[in-house]
Amino acid sequence: MKLEVSGLRSGYRQGVDVVLGAEFTASTGAVGFIGRNGAGKTCLAQTLSGAIKATAGTVTLDGVDITGQGSRERVRSGISLVPEGRLVFGQLSVRENLEVAAFAAGKRGERLSRIEERFPILREKRDRPAASMSGGEQQLLAIGRAIIQEPALIILDEPSLGLSPIAVDNLTESLRGIVQDYEVTLILMEQNGELLTGLCDEVILMDDGEFVRSLDMSKDEDQQALEASYLGL
Repeated sequence: MKLEVSGLRSGYRQGVDVVLGAEFTASTGAVGFIGRNGAGKTCLAQTLSGAIKATAGTVTLDGVDITGQGSRERVRSGISLVPEGRLVFGQLSVRENLEVAAFAAGKRGERLSRIEERFPILREKRDRPAASMSGGEQQLLAIGRAIIQEPALIILDEPSLGLSPIAVDNLTESLRGIVQDYEVTLILMEQNGELLTGLCDEVILMDDGEFVRSLDMSKDEDQQALEASYLGL
């Protein structure tokens, strides 16, 4: 899978762009975007998922122009979004949450058993309301809902938001395993630099809707640049 984004602009209101000319390429692995609140990360995530229409630029997936596709079409093209705040259906059971996600993507849910193997807590609590789970468990459920749609690309908007340090560590390990086992591309919008450093191949610094710098996480100097520019170390 190869995602190519060129000259992408978008915003929440007509005539007011928040994302200002995004340019990047992503293939199998993980790409992170980091920046303060208001930097444009969520707007970019929603534009890539089709929830917000681009006002300029193109988005292609394996050479196919999907810029004009809405969110439902993009799910069927292979793009799933794990939104900020998880947004699980609290009154539905854990299994029903997974089944609804599979139905939305036109899948039959054959991956249910595999997802429960990946996240045993989802098997353990399959018949319980999603609202009864902890924040970290709900995040795993939200990721499970994305995986069951059999995507080539998963976009995660602030996945570590509100989680304890231990839950963030568990999340990092889970996401690393997902990349390896499912051969998907992850795009993460985050403020947690440690999660991105431990998971991503590339981290892009965002500010006021623009890309400030691209950092290669295999290079010590770029890891240090991330610490210096964002973590304040």
